[in-house]
Amino acid sequence: MNQPDPAFEIDPQRLLLESMETGALPDLEPLELAREYAQELAQGSSGENEIVRWWHSPSGFYYEFKQFPAAFYGRSGPVQGQYLSPQEAQELVWEALTRADKDQADLTMFYTPHLMQSDLDFYMAYTLEQTRIERGEARYALPLFMRLKLPTHLLLLFRSKDEYLMFKLPQGQPVLYQVLA
Repeated sequence: MNQPDPAFEIDPQRLLLESMETGALPDLEPLELAREYAQELAQGSSGENEIVRWWHSPSGFYYEFKQFPAAFYGRSGPVQGQYLSPQEAQELVWEALTRADKDQADLTMFYTPHLMQSDLDFYMAYTLEQTRIERGEARYALPLFMRLKLPTHLLLLFRSKDEYLMFKLPQGQPVLYQVLA
């Protein structure tokens, strides 16, 4: 019996975080073909808010930041989103802040369309080379965008007007930057 192909994911987040720390721009050109493929697979339902746009279909998922398209994520495979009430979204944010602190998980939240103009616009917590880094100010406010990277899955929350859409994406096979370079 044929096994389905494992989902692949293309996630340059680590490269972007490293470049933020070093000041050197990441070379994402080797990932461009995989990025285009992920975008193609995700064509179907779409949404957007002030800072990010996303697409999802039975074949894949893709998001990118409007002002900074190098910040993107794509994956193949079945994807389903879930609408949350404001209370459920708030609980998810509290849980994400707790997990980022307790489990040292990578967390990114953008609260305003200004992205990173002031510490109140965003919060990021991540680990690079055994060093825990926090930027911005952690708040319990509902963000426009939240991304929590755990060992088993990626949790995304998008706010559009008064709607909250969550995706819980199981970890896929990563597209390796070194192989494509």
